[in-house]
Amino acid sequence: MALDGRTGVLDLARATGWSKGRVSSRLDELLRGRALYLAVDLAYARFGFHATAYLWLTVNPGSLRATGAVLSRHPETTFAAAVTGSANLLVTVTCRTMNDLYAYVADTVGALPAVTQVDVVPVLHRLKQAGTRLHNGRLAPA
Repeated sequence: MALDGRTGVLDLARATGWSKGRVSSRLDELLRGRALYLAVDLAYARFGFHATAYLWLTVNPGSLRATGAVLSRHPETTFAAAVTGSANLLVTVTCRTMNDLYAYVADTVGALPAVTQVDVVPVLHRLKQAGTRLHNGRLAPA
């Protein structure tokens, strides 16, 4: 798995000399014990999502944790983090269209009482995400 995290159970069984069942059980143990986690990278455009943007939000400091928690639960949100500076919350969102992005920012984010300012930085062209390169809208091998 260190060489290729996408290695399947059958290939792991062959490589270790273990049975498929034993490999599956061990993977379950590692996942439950949080020694192993799964990170999934998606080519969003292939699923019809063409509008990604970074939202730099200025939030009242006393409401930062609660506002971040609310935004993190929205299906549009792919990343959220408290940061330093005049904008103290960074949120990455992915929507189907620019109209959907506009509606999300204006109607959903704009309705949050602790948000005092939003800077929207649209992603015009993505070359790499979460460690995976993109080529022609598809995830490219490393």
